[in-house]
Amino acid sequence: MIRRKQGQHALPLVGVALLLAACKPPEQPAVTSIVGAVLIDGTGGPPISNSVVTIENGRIRAVGSRTNLPVPPEAQKIDGAGKFVTPAPIDVLGRGAGGGPPGYTVVRPGDPNSALDQARRDRTPLFADIFSLHDARAMADRGATGFLHMIRDTEAIDPAFVAHLRDLRIVFVPMLAEERNPAWLAIAKRNTKRLADGGVPIAVGSGNDPYREMDLLVEAGLSPADVLVAATRNGALALHEIDQEGTLEPDKHADLLLLSANPAEDIRNLRKAVRVMRDGR
Repeated sequence: MIRRKQGQHALPLVGVALLLAACKPPEQPAVTSIVGAVLIDGTGGPPISNSVVTIENGRIRAVGSRTNLPVPPEAQKIDGAGKFVTPAPIDVLGRGAGGGPPGYTVVRPGDPNSALDQARRDRTPLFADIFSLHDARAMADRGATGFLHMIRDTEAIDPAFVAHLRDLRIVFVPMLAEERNPAWLAIAKRNTKRLADGGVPIAVGSGNDPYREMDLLVEAGLSPADVLVAATRNGALALHEIDQEGTLEPDKHADLLLLSANPAEDIRNLRKAVRVMRDGR
């Protein structure tokens, strides 16, 4: 029951309607094209200069070079000249278990198989929170689709196991920013680089400061371009949403940044957004 203080009156419906009208955001154009920016689409491919990204009804309609992709005449145009367009970064842990869709399940090496079985029935990403190489081997065998934290007890990782992780497409979310033990952090950084070089997908997860996590991935030896892929495509891969987000490709959600500087040269440039688009807005 809603109780009102004495003397407080209900707002007339006409007043409510006027307030809602005043607060209503401006109408979004049906079609928008970002024209002339350098496109870094998140797939890891080469940048495309003088690009066109066309968005319709919250999704990407077309993307490519302006030389062979016309700008629809009905589109509202956003001038991207001198700027860079990228997918919006994905903080895997920002989607937390219970933190909203798409969600995921976190298990630990000592958990019973019933927890893993339930995640499989729910068809949600299954992350294993690990510390050791033994943990990683055990949880890969038990069907984990991703790992939270990095192997921190040894650097003696068998190349055959790295290849096994790569073939299973298990995504590592190293969470380097959470590690407080300097020795373990040093091992985690070197193992992150080793796994990335071996083709194991690395994603960004912090739940707090994804940009700090990206800085640490660069410190670990990943190139800024590789960290950008980790923060976009691989985040979507970890969350089993790669068909919906993570790269700038047709039919995916239009979640993107327009930046004033190139993040593939310096990952800190990902902070320099002049425009942010979510679901085409």
